Amino acid sequence: MAIARVATEYVFSDFLLKEPSDSKYKGVRLELATDKLVCFIAVGLPLLFISLAFAQEVSVGSQITCFPPTNFTLRQAAYVDSFCWAAIEHHPTENGADSTPLYLHKFFPYILLLVAILMYIPALFWRFTAAPSLSSDLSFIMEELDRCYNRAIRLAKSLTSKQDKDIAEDPHSGLEMTEACFKYPLVEQYLKTKRSSWALAAKYLLCRVLTFLTLLLACFYLTYYIFWVSPSDQFSCNLRRGILVNESAVPDAVQCKLVAVGVFRLLSCMNLVVYLLLVPAVVYTAFQPARQHQRAQFLRPYHLLPAFGHVLDLQPTTRRYDDLSIYLLFLEENLSELKSYKCLQVLELLSEGGEAAFDTMCLLRTLGQVRTDMVDRKQAQTVKGNAEKEIAEIKDATSVLLDDGVQMEKSCSCVKDVRHRVV
Repeated sequence: MAIARVATEYVFSDFLLKEPSDSKYKGVRLELATDKLVCFIAVGLPLLFISLAFAQEVSVGSQITCFPPTNFTLRQAAYVDSFCWAAIEHHPTENGADSTPLYLHKFFPYILLLVAILMYIPALFWRFTAAPSLSSDLSFIMEELDRCYNRAIRLAKSLTSKQDKDIAEDPHSGLEMTEACFKYPLVEQYLKTKRSSWALAAKYLLCRVLTFLTLLLACFYLTYYIFWVSPSDQFSCNLRRGILVNESAVPDAVQCKLVAVGVFRLLSCMNLVVYLLLVPAVVYTAFQPARQHQRAQFLRPYHLLPAFGHVLDLQPTTRRYDDLSIYLLFLEENLSELKSYKCLQVLELLSEGGEAAFDTMCLLRTLGQVRTDMVDRKQAQTVKGNAEKEIAEIKDATSVLLDDGVQMEKSCSCVKDVRHRVV
């Protein structure tokens, strides 16, 4: 009986989750996978195109080329290119009115840089305003979920180690022990308090709205650049300014062409297509917390524990957009950090596959009893094997003694024969 108790304690010790001394849950994700993907693409794509634009400038050379008079030297031609590049403002129409802002070609890489910065602002806002409190709350909730699992294991261990005579005297002792162990379920009560708060949900929705508006603004600008600005890549540059106003050798204007406009237009088309694809993803993430079917579905394995059997009721009948939905969403994102969730998934599969009613404590006690039987059987086999080994050794020793006795008899008979011949 003592061996069975020790073996049962070892069984439940194996089921208990280890609690390290250092801080747990260091890898808690404070951003959803969809939000992180949208931010990565929306910020990284303009930066990639900026690098391509500057690489084109390095490989091709000057961004502008002008047609100076034939009497200009090389230095004068280079001066004309630099002067006209700095003097880009608007492309005049035939009646003299300004029509196309050509300076957008000049500042195209820097506008993309501004778009990337604006796209990253919502992520910075979330990281510095909501992520610290969310990290501490998620660590507390996940730690309490693992502790609740450990309490269930300890309860099963105490119920198993309880003597049969005590159970016979008080058949309701197991129920009282269960109620005493889970008298105040802390984690679900804490989650229920989040139903009446909307601070975290408002910050999350604000970040999604800012991302959506920035995407729309960038799409409007790229559309305007592609269809109204990029077709105009040639203009007339007036050279008679400043001290050259009265120089008759200098022509009034020269024809210039912007070399990189074709590349900028291609990059703008690619950026516009990707941003238009990101708009539905941002809308989806904005309304993701309000989805009813995702609420508390991942907590189903925890309903097998006594603390969650009749207490946890986090699935509302109507769609809600509150802090509870945000916490459930991020808990679902960090399921890989919950060690107890993996263990309870096995119990849930067993409960779904069984035909009769399923009792978690009964299963844990059964696992302990099976392990105990295996240990006892192994010990019995060991004792039996030792006994058989001793019997075999005794038989070997007896056979050796018998052989020695036979040899002694033969030697005695030989001695008698010799003595008789001598006489």
